[in-house]
Amino acid sequence: MDKRNRRTIIVSGNCQASFIYKTLVESPILHGEYRLLRFRNFKTREQQPLEMEDFAKCAVLLEQISHQAPPLANKEHIPADCRVITFPILWMNILWPMEVNDPRNKPTEQYPAGPFPYGDRTILESLDAGDTPEKAARRWLEMNIGEKADLQRYYEINLAKAEQLDQRADIPFGKYVYDNFREKQLFVTRNHPSPPMLRYMRQTIYDALDVPAPESDLSWPSGGMGDIHVPIHPTVAEHFNLRWYDPESTYKYFSEQLTPFEYYRRYAAFT
Repeated sequence: MDKRNRRTIIVSGNCQASFIYKTLVESPILHGEYRLLRFRNFKTREQQPLEMEDFAKCAVLLEQISHQAPPLANKEHIPADCRVITFPILWMNILWPMEVNDPRNKPTEQYPAGPFPYGDRTILESLDAGDTPEKAARRWLEMNIGEKADLQRYYEINLAKAEQLDQRADIPFGKYVYDNFREKQLFVTRNHPSPPMLRYMRQTIYDALDVPAPESDLSWPSGGMGDIHVPIHPTVAEHFNLRWYDPESTYKYFSEQLTPFEYYRRYAAFT
């Protein structure tokens, strides 16, 4: 059959949906029978609408849902026999409660999302107070995050949001996250899942499609999601009883492995 005449599988969502799309491309069964299409749908300005024909030929729509995503454009044109599988956006804000958008972080040719896309409020406050980058990083290590934020209340708010999305979704990823985040490292940043979480996502999606999952590694489908691993503060790890947490761990920063002190010293120093 001519490729253009094949029915489509459309994956809609953010970078997590992009991972799912790429894992489906790796399946010779799916790639041989369908046209696999990706539709970014979490920020209106980033939407790249598909052709009406792509929706009219849709056999499976894998649609990521969130509290803020705009409606999926042209969804009303999918055929009656199209199978729609919804899954929620994933995040782990509770492990990085001080994260903020840092106005210093700007996209560059080398770093499309900027060199430090995950800002930290405590570091910025230290710099505003006149601290050197070294002192700001040391103060970050020595502080008690629980004195700056109500970690339990933050947990309750984020859990409630995850449960709301799970109730709307066909695949309740949020339950898996909150049932297991203390036992396994499931995220490397607030919005980027770790390899164990990505493997779980891949297997769950393939199970829903009743197709064997590939055994390939995750390096290509995960794209740049693993480029930065943001350090978790030791008092946050203690509060949530993260049994996998090691205070002596280093954290990936592109091609390097950095201690928490060095990561935040560099973050504080960058311009």
